[in-house]
Amino acid sequence: MQQSKRGAENYEVAASFRRTMGGIVPTLKVIRLSDKRVIYPFRGCADMPLCEDAQSAKNFAEVYGWQLVNGDIAVPE
Repeated sequence: MQQSKRGAENYEVAASFRRTMGGIVPTLKVIRLSDKRVIYPFRGCADMPLCEDAQSAKNFAEVYGWQLVNGDIAVPE
């Protein structure tokens, strides 16, 4: 019997950014690997904020992604 993954290793956080006419926007996708559930983005989620540069956008997305992972670990759906 294979034990299911628990903890942060059960998640994939893909953080990046995209350039828009208005500025640089973080992009994020968070997937729970054990069941392939997309944790983020989800229907009705708020837009990501504009950032000053590409690195700060990517950093914002990564930090936010791991906050979502920690929340899902604490209170899984």
